[in-house]
Amino acid sequence: MLGGNALLGIRLNTFRARLLLWILLSTLTLLIVLTGVFYQYTAQQIDMRVGEAAQRNVSQAMDNFSLLARGYDSLTKSIMSNAEIQRLLSREEPTVMDEFNKQLLMMGALGTIYYSYNDVKSIHIISPVGNVYSYESTTHKINHSFMKSEWLKELRESDGSLVWGGMLGESSLTIREEQEDPVFTFGRVMTNLYTTRPLGILVIEADPRTFISSMNNLMIKPESRSYVYSASGSLLVTSHPDEEQAPVEFMDLDRFPFMEDATDASDKDRLIVTAMDPKRGWKLLSVTPKPVAKVEQAAANRYFVIVSVVIVIAAIVIAFLLSRSVSKPIKSIVQEMRRVERGDLSPQLHTRASYDEINYMNEHFNRMVSEINGLVERNKIATASEKNAQIHALQSQVNPHFLYNTLEMIYWLLDEQENEKLANLINSLSRMFRYSSDWRSSTAMLKEELEQIHYYMTIIGARSDGRIHVVHRVDEDLMDTLLPKMTLQPLIENAVIHGLSIKSGEGTITITASGEGQTVFIQIHDDGVGIPPEKLKELQLSLKRAERLEWSQLKEEERQSLSVEPAIYGESQGSGAGFLNVHRRLVLEYGAGYGLRIESEEQAGTTVTVMVPSIMSRA
Repeated sequence: MLGGNALLGIRLNTFRARLLLWILLSTLTLLIVLTGVFYQYTAQQIDMRVGEAAQRNVSQAMDNFSLLARGYDSLTKSIMSNAEIQRLLSREEPTVMDEFNKQLLMMGALGTIYYSYNDVKSIHIISPVGNVYSYESTTHKINHSFMKSEWLKELRESDGSLVWGGMLGESSLTIREEQEDPVFTFGRVMTNLYTTRPLGILVIEADPRTFISSMNNLMIKPESRSYVYSASGSLLVTSHPDEEQAPVEFMDLDRFPFMEDATDASDKDRLIVTAMDPKRGWKLLSVTPKPVAKVEQAAANRYFVIVSVVIVIAAIVIAFLLSRSVSKPIKSIVQEMRRVERGDLSPQLHTRASYDEINYMNEHFNRMVSEINGLVERNKIATASEKNAQIHALQSQVNPHFLYNTLEMIYWLLDEQENEKLANLINSLSRMFRYSSDWRSSTAMLKEELEQIHYYMTIIGARSDGRIHVVHRVDEDLMDTLLPKMTLQPLIENAVIHGLSIKSGEGTITITASGEGQTVFIQIHDDGVGIPPEKLKELQLSLKRAERLEWSQLKEEERQSLSVEPAIYGESQGSGAGFLNVHRRLVLEYGAGYGLRIESEEQAGTTVTVMVPSIMSRA
């Protein structure tokens, strides 16, 4: 009986897991299919309804614009036919006082008309000689650049019909403050009613809020935009005056059909409705990004979502009850594994009355964690010891101890004998020995390394009769960068011995530094003889091998370095372990990704790049 129960339990384990999976997959698949079909259908229906409503709104807005334009046309005609204004503009005043009186009379005549229209901001008449007669509620300065504008030129050349300027912004006739609302500009040429002689230019600035209010009625969503263009294609007014101009794609009006009735010109990404006033040639363009009716779609889907949620909840409850006995012990194992991932090697799983497979996993997980814990502890000790031994071993190759005190005594004796050249050499050598033998700190700042290079090159300059020079271009911000001590001097020595000493003529070593992110790149470039391609490739491979060396291999590499490395550079001898040792020290100190990189071209020179982390001295 117990065996039968155990067998039944094993079968139930597999059945419950598969049942959970199939219930959830079938339910989700059905919901996804139904949701997709229902969403597609409702989206099409709602877009169609919204499109029809948008066309009606555009037609209504176009009618409002036409009515407004007729009112403005009537306004200009009433000003042109005003007998007092005709009389004043037809005569020329001989004196300044007469002209002043004329100004007052014109203001009175214009003011009478001004107060008959609520949305008119200002009325201006520009005479042929440049006099401006104006009436406005608030006085504004005249924008003299307007007199040279393209729109005014178009107005002067018109046949007397009304010319629409729209919202000219900074190019309008009057200069307005930033906090003031923009104005809608239009005008026409004024002529004598009897002789048809030009009397001036009539320019009217109106409040565009009537336009904008009608255009706001076209907004289906905050991203909607509407534009009104003149017959010539210039933008008159937009639903968002704060935006300087319409997007370039909406300036090419030939792409859209404009007819007297509102027309749907939508594409796959936008709902676009157009209309045109055939009498004035005005073109209205309304653009709304799709989807155009998220709220309506949400309302249509609400019932479907409620049903879907009920089905999903029921499926989850059933699946949970079936799978709980299986998932609980597995969750315990996952939680302990996450603790191990965070570095906590202390978790222990307790064996409970569960399935055989789960008990087997618990037991072997505990054993694995225990073994990993022991390995980590042993590895910490071994790694620390090995790294310290390697660093001290490598430093011993580039850290000779010299009797710099004796050298300083010789320097002072030579200085007393006024042998300045030899004294400088002895002083430089003493400074080098003092720097290289002081290992109270294994790191140095970049400026200290450059100072060491200066002393070294003083000696080299004496040997080469000043034929070899060093220049460095390093920003002050990088001078405090920390790097292992005696990093640059072996590289400069290699450049002098193998690159410049065998070159005829003068040679230059250039040191530059730059920071990129968390890494500082120090480049040492010489214009020497360079390295042959096959030997350069061998040296680059040697650098890569050095990053992977184990302690047991270091001794063999050190033994071969005196023969391998000089052969890579050329026939000269004496570079020793310097180059590879510097690379190993950087890798051991900072890890893979740091160290040396080398590039070279024969007869052009060699560039060695030192890569260290961006760590600055706090001193």
